[in-house]
Amino acid sequence: MTLGTRIQELRKQQGLSQEALGEALGVSRQAISKWESDVTVPEVDKLIALSKRFGVPVGVLLGVE
Repeated sequence: MTLGTRIQELRKQQGLSQEALGEALGVSRQAISKWESDVTVPEVDKLIALSKRFGVPVGVLLGVE
């Protein structure tokens, strides 16, 4: 499972749209789409924000835990 797949799965589990997650993180819906498609990866500060928003350690997002 890729980082993008994990982001998408966690976002859907919490009932968030790409737009809603983007607003919560201060990024565009397109940025979320690129992350989920593994076109780009979030910067470190956004990974931390994602982990806090989803309530999981950064290691879980990265697939190392």
